[in-house]
Amino acid sequence: MKLKHHFFRINKIFSTGKAPLWVVLLLCFCSGLFAQPGSESALAEQYFLDKEYDSALELYEKLYKKEASEILVNRIVYCYESLGRFEDALIFMDKAIKRQPDMVIYPAIKAAILEKTGNSEQADIIYKDMIAKKLKTENEYIQVASYLYKSGKLETSELIYLEGRKKLKNQGIFCEELGRIYEVQGVAEKAAFEFIQNYYFHRETYENMNLAILNMIGNSPAQDKGIEKVLLKEVETNPGDLGVRKIIFEYYVLIKDFQEAFIQVKSIDKFFKENGERVFRFGETMRSNKNYALSNQAFDYIIQNKTQSEYYQKAFFEKATNGELKAFEQIPPDLAAIRDAVKAYNDLLGQFGKQTAFFNAIYRKANLQVFYLNELKEPLEDLKDAVNLSGLSREDWAKAKLLIADILLIEKDFSQAKLIYTEVSESFKDRQTGAMAKYRLALMSYYKGEFEMATGLLSAIKDNTSNDISNDAIQLNLRIIDNTGLDSTTVALEMFAQAQLWVYQRNYESAMSLMDSLLYKFPNHSLTDEVFWEKANIFLKQNDITKTLEYIDKIYSSFPDDIYGDDALFTKARLYDYNMNDKESALKFYMEFLRKYPGSLFSVEVRKRVRELRKEG
Repeated sequence: MKLKHHFFRINKIFSTGKAPLWVVLLLCFCSGLFAQPGSESALAEQYFLDKEYDSALELYEKLYKKEASEILVNRIVYCYESLGRFEDALIFMDKAIKRQPDMVIYPAIKAAILEKTGNSEQADIIYKDMIAKKLKTENEYIQVASYLYKSGKLETSELIYLEGRKKLKNQGIFCEELGRIYEVQGVAEKAAFEFIQNYYFHRETYENMNLAILNMIGNSPAQDKGIEKVLLKEVETNPGDLGVRKIIFEYYVLIKDFQEAFIQVKSIDKFFKENGERVFRFGETMRSNKNYALSNQAFDYIIQNKTQSEYYQKAFFEKATNGELKAFEQIPPDLAAIRDAVKAYNDLLGQFGKQTAFFNAIYRKANLQVFYLNELKEPLEDLKDAVNLSGLSREDWAKAKLLIADILLIEKDFSQAKLIYTEVSESFKDRQTGAMAKYRLALMSYYKGEFEMATGLLSAIKDNTSNDISNDAIQLNLRIIDNTGLDSTTVALEMFAQAQLWVYQRNYESAMSLMDSLLYKFPNHSLTDEVFWEKANIFLKQNDITKTLEYIDKIYSSFPDDIYGDDALFTKARLYDYNMNDKESALKFYMEFLRKYPGSLFSVEVRKRVRELRKEG
């Protein structure tokens, strides 16, 4: 087990790329040693790993007398150095060089020992002699230069590689090796140049060279500028090389110069006559960065230039999706962004017609119009057309039908709405869609004050925890039960249910008046916090932030542990964050939220936003 532990440590050192040569060679050497348990080589290895260098050295020298090898030379030198016997190490190396004069690495090992003893001038003489006389093949240059690189002699390693190019008259060799040296030295411009040259001479290395260049980005603005300078020159010199063009595009994405990245990705698409996929993916990337304007520009480019591409139709839909995402990043949702999304959906449907393939566009457009723009006539007509589309799935048919019923409920056509909810409920028994329809029926009964009928419908939903709607069903059921007991009157609940119906129907003035009357007639009623929450949301929809915060603070100060406590504080933090742009206060409220409501469903979102704000700050 002890040998296994040491071998694991050796592998870990080697993986860093900074291991001395003896460690690298050990990986090969150990396999031979362990193959002969009980042998002198295995015993020497055990002494070495246990740092008993005297005993290890005695056995290694005995083995070396029988058979000279580079591995044993390195181990013997390491033992001498560990024991502080540098002069003995030099004497040994002279013997090793004499015994194996063709081993070009041995003079480099001797020079390294001399440097450790302060004899740098003698070491330099050896290095110069090696460069001038000893090294003849590409492999020999690599062997010596890589040894020096691992020993920290970067400048000498660089010199050997450069001299090797001259002597061998080949500019295509040692590019990656020199690039790694310059990378460690922090000379990103020269490193990037060498990595690109390596790609030119060895096309199969593109992925590795691309990664090597991109990994240098972000260390310092000066280094980034140096990399950019090299990439721009290479693009100008070799405009038809897709690899270099891709690298500079990814460079601009990484430094977040998205406008320049967009220029590059469009240029690639045009020059190489692509189908728009690369620009489409860039649009998606910009969406992930919440740069909706540039994302839309990317999709517009496809709409305007790629009418025959498979991404043409997708671009319309994704542009509309951008409008939705942007709209709901703030509270209340940005109505201008919602209108942009509706326009984008209209552009898609106007271009291709109301087809089954575009049902999601029809449905999402209608949903935005109904619940955020208070437009009912057009979406109702669109949805009635949609349910008759050929090949429409049963689930999509049900979604459209439910939204039609929602519109009818807003228009106060209770009987038709009830018929449709019932139709969908019976068509999808024991399924999520059926549960949704049944919940809508229960909600209608609740609005009309038919509480017993509502609880009967809700009981069938709330017990099925596989339904997403079950939580809403449980909440509504508890509200009814808590306010319809034998010792309580149902008047307050009837008033509140009517007020909620008016809110749903956008009759905010009547809803507000009725809730004020409820609070006056029933002070300190159990519905008080729910009334406050409903009023806060009405003011929010009207973009009255001051009034919204007033009622949110009432909930959080008086009912922090009730159902809307976490909703109130979460909403308050978001208002300071997105509407008031007070990031410092927002962060304070987010942190308070995590302390007060660690188990809330909003916790994951809050933690993510806290990380973003700290990073921005």
